[in-house]
Amino acid sequence: MKSESRGWLLLVAALYAVVFLAWTWPLGAHLADGFPAMPHGDAAIYVWNVWHFREAVLAGSNPFYTNWLLYPQGASLVMHAYIPIVGLFNLLIGQELLAINLFLLLSYVLSGTGGYLLSRRWVRHPLLGWLAGLVFAYSPYKLLRLQGHYNLVLTATVPFFVLAFLRAFEWEDGWRWPRVKSWAAVGWCCALGLVTLLSDYYVLFGLLYFALAYALWFWLRLGQIRWQRPRTWLWLALGIVGSHVAIRLLRLAGPSDNGGFWWGGDVLGYLVPPAASRYLDVAWAARLHSSPAIFNTPGSIENVMFLGYTLPLLGLVLALWPGRPASARHLDAAGRPLAWVLLFFVLLTLPGLRFFGKDLLNLPTSILHFIPFFNNIRCPTRWVLLVSLLLPIVVFSALEAWWQPRLRRGPQWSFGLLLLGCVALEFWPKPTPVQYATELPAVYKAAAKLPGAAMLPLPVGLLDGHRQLGIVQPEIFFYQTRHRKKLPAAYFSRIAEERFREFEQDPVMRTLLALQQAPADTVAAPPLPAQAAAFRRHFGPALVVVHPDWRNGPAHRYLRLVFPDFTERTFPDGYVLLAPAAGK
Repeated sequence: MKSESRGWLLLVAALYAVVFLAWTWPLGAHLADGFPAMPHGDAAIYVWNVWHFREAVLAGSNPFYTNWLLYPQGASLVMHAYIPIVGLFNLLIGQELLAINLFLLLSYVLSGTGGYLLSRRWVRHPLLGWLAGLVFAYSPYKLLRLQGHYNLVLTATVPFFVLAFLRAFEWEDGWRWPRVKSWAAVGWCCALGLVTLLSDYYVLFGLLYFALAYALWFWLRLGQIRWQRPRTWLWLALGIVGSHVAIRLLRLAGPSDNGGFWWGGDVLGYLVPPAASRYLDVAWAARLHSSPAIFNTPGSIENVMFLGYTLPLLGLVLALWPGRPASARHLDAAGRPLAWVLLFFVLLTLPGLRFFGKDLLNLPTSILHFIPFFNNIRCPTRWVLLVSLLLPIVVFSALEAWWQPRLRRGPQWSFGLLLLGCVALEFWPKPTPVQYATELPAVYKAAAKLPGAAMLPLPVGLLDGHRQLGIVQPEIFFYQTRHRKKLPAAYFSRIAEERFREFEQDPVMRTLLALQQAPADTVAAPPLPAQAAAFRRHFGPALVVVHPDWRNGPAHRYLRLVFPDFTERTFPDGYVLLAPAAGK
């Protein structure tokens, strides 16, 4: 591959930017006053993340600890999906919504450009190379996560890390460490790994697993296996059966898999288009996605691994095509392991090979879910991210080997444009849902003007990756960036168990948690004066905001008993504000 000119790369990047604006519209018209957000989804906590990082730094406090949530004790944010890289960017921008949207745009553009550069190492045709970058940057997996999990779309470092990794090391078969070809490239690997650490630990583990899978190709001498021998297939079958039995025994009596198999994908996740697809959202797909007989979490985006039909079918046809010459990737010693690495990540998405909800086989790669620390990676379907990077490279390199002696330049472009059209049709999403800053309920504008450091929301609760106590509405964390009152509620990746116990052991909070989920006619005994005083002293709420769905319900009625000195104000949209009377 010839080195790409700067002007050409700018054009490539500009085209990816155009795709971002087109496929995320109307976000592009609201970069400073809106953010992509699925209704009642997780996006609000990422806005809070970016806001809090800047607030903490400007206040001279530790940005990796907060008492804005879980007030008054607070919590560490070290294991939280915190995206501090965007927080750092917001130090320059000074407006969290604009910082998030610009960083998302930059991440998608760099992801596509990096995917293009990586593919061009083995793919000569620029249109195929650009399409490879498009598949990685704008796969349905990433477009869905854009509506709620900003950390999982910060993938710009991934293709550049792979490029640096391939330039850094030279490998030989056998159990030996590689020879360093370029210490500068090693330095780039470390720098990109650090940036990824500040973006998301799932993506960081993707880089580590790529390096592991790539090394296994040489350590296990996989390139020397003679697949023509029946004995090879016999050993493979015995190995798969043996690992299936061993994993089965571990699942029955061994260490916890931390939910890895429960979150594991179904093969249908690769075959069924998501509901967000503009052209492929069909009734049969919706029925499958919402079926509890197939998916443990019906309707969840964690089930979606769709990469279209064009690329997988084209890859299957080329793999079975008789007499197809070896591809440029296969002829390159550095590129030859990529097909195996691609298979490795496909296996990671399916720790238990499941089809139509039926568990058929425990795959060897599922051993990772029994290794402490590593089994914190609980959603294996997310490894489709690396599948979307490697699949087009492997397929397009094979396609070029097939068409080189058969097609002239003109038909090659025609074929490439046809592929681009098919992939665009499969990937093109529905309009991105956007939440606007102007949608702030009036009650929070009023709360912002009242004195006091803390506020109690109803409903209230705690939520992390393992447990939920009470009810948490994620949008309240975006609202906090506007009213600036501290909250006892929280939604973090990890919350210490003692915080849950504090909620459960406080008599008033325990009753409140139960009442907000109780039937409408439930009547609770009034709290003892000492209990109400202790609750108010500990959590320190200067005011209470009641969501319309809980207005005049048992929890609301109970709060009137806890705060008898507060007066109520009902807003036209149904929110209720409880606060001390003016002058008190």
